[in-house]
Amino acid sequence: MVLTHPSIVDGWFREISSQWPGQAMTLKVRKVLHIEKSLYQDVLVFESETFGNVLVLDGVIQFLVIGGGDGGVVREVLKHDAVEQVVLCDIDEAVVCVSKTYLPHMNIRRHNHRLLRPRRPAQSLFQKPYFQLLHDALTPGGHISTQAESIWIHLPLIQNLKNMTSQIFSSSEYAYTTIPSYPSGQIGFMVCAKSPGRDLRIPLREVKGTRYYNSALHKSAFVLPEFVRASLEEGKDLQPKFGREALVLLNKPKKKVLLLGSGFVARPAAEYIVRDPSNSLTIACRTLASAEALADGLPSTSFISLDVNDVEALEVPWQHTTSYISPAMRELDEEAKKAGVVVMNEIGLDPGIDHLYAVKTIDEVHAKGGKVCFSLFWVGRLRANGLCQTVLYSPAYAFVAYPNRNSAETVVRGTLRYAGFPEFVKALVQLGWLDAGEKGWLSDELTWAEVSQRVVVRLFFRSDRSIIERTKEIFVSRAKNLLDTLCARLEVLMKYETGERDLIMLQHKFYVEWADGKEDIITSTLEAYGSPSGHSAMALTVGLPCGIATQLVLDGVISTPGVLAPYTKEICDPIREILEAEGVALLEEVL
Repeated sequence: MVLTHPSIVDGWFREISSQWPGQAMTLKVRKVLHIEKSLYQDVLVFESETFGNVLVLDGVIQFLVIGGGDGGVVREVLKHDAVEQVVLCDIDEAVVCVSKTYLPHMNIRRHNHRLLRPRRPAQSLFQKPYFQLLHDALTPGGHISTQAESIWIHLPLIQNLKNMTSQIFSSSEYAYTTIPSYPSGQIGFMVCAKSPGRDLRIPLREVKGTRYYNSALHKSAFVLPEFVRASLEEGKDLQPKFGREALVLLNKPKKKVLLLGSGFVARPAAEYIVRDPSNSLTIACRTLASAEALADGLPSTSFISLDVNDVEALEVPWQHTTSYISPAMRELDEEAKKAGVVVMNEIGLDPGIDHLYAVKTIDEVHAKGGKVCFSLFWVGRLRANGLCQTVLYSPAYAFVAYPNRNSAETVVRGTLRYAGFPEFVKALVQLGWLDAGEKGWLSDELTWAEVSQRVVVRLFFRSDRSIIERTKEIFVSRAKNLLDTLCARLEVLMKYETGERDLIMLQHKFYVEWADGKEDIITSTLEAYGSPSGHSAMALTVGLPCGIATQLVLDGVISTPGVLAPYTKEICDPIREILEAEGVALLEEVL
């Protein structure tokens, strides 16, 4: 058996946590030593290249554990000769056991007669009743020291902790030290004394046998950067503002945004919209749980269950879709203009990003006196490893392209797939699986074998038992038609497994003739890979342009009422410029 853990990728441990958003500690892993799911948390121990054995609880490095289970704090406390007794408490016995085995240097004083180990649940940390309990348990000359996080990440928490402990203890001071494994490389302590007049900055005694601590370091630990001192002593905020905090200062008018649906590509759009603190986002979905899942972790976001057939609930001044403009949508153009409503369409990947660069290239060619004689547009989403993990087909790495139904003589647009895909789709068409017509005989009481038999009999007028006998899965119909039912089944068979990612390939190819008779081929190419632990390439390239376009409408950059699509320079340029600033761009070349 090979020990593996989701937080270790390509030989590196990544400490990614919502406690320190936007940054992560990474350590090179020599080997995984222990993996366990205790009653309370996920426990991981690995040997690192630079720091020896590392204990990780719920994805967070624990060189020193709040509960004391690793024994490191106990080891240091017992270096003080004046200490008569130490009580070690930790809620999770697994931490204590694992530390004994894999962190023996932290447990050098485990058998010291002054150490007691009661087993009982820990009190809630960082709460006023907890500190009041500590205060009341101390003798008149007692002190406490508790973890107080990093000045670079958690200053508001530190400020609240300082105010809270100052109301309970006679003296309360914040000190900090450096720990390379902790986010930002620094961690703090709130040190409190019960006796009045105690100067916590001055050590009472010399401590021998230390490798880090000394008296000078003790004093310097209380010397704070000015922005921290001003915050804790004067309540002033001297920190620079970034991201959403900086945008708050613009004091923009408040806007409400309704996101209908919580599908696979919606998250990047939602994330972009809530970057602006003036926006409040509501995610609506038929299934409340789906809306709640999409809203998780997004600021200024709420979620509701909504029936899209409820017309009154959908009266909004702006509307956006990533789909092509349908004839029914086009008929609403005049009505939208009269109502002053912007209805933005075709702003995903295809259609969307492809339009942005097609318009750019065609405009540039015309501006230079040239003309586009012929053009090819291809886009496809594929598994990045080139292998489909289902029984449907096993493609090679070769790409094939075939035109869509609306291709013209001089403009060919189509899809890009692995070899064998067109034949596979043709077989589905011949079998009738792409039939969207309602089938009264479809029901959940059937099996896939029985449904397949009906399809095969309809096509070949015979029962092919070799196919039927291999189809044993339970059948679940959707929308009473074969197409939606097939899609539901493929969502299960073709879902991406852990560690898999998708690949987006998009290319425009323009055959250009210039005024002097010279001919060129101009290409625009996008190659985008999804992240196994983040967004898929499809989600990013569909959702992000939609989010950008939405913000441009909210800001009044795109303001012309009517049914719109990115067909003009005025619409395409601002979207494309922001998209490129986000790191999504097509590579343009002249062949």
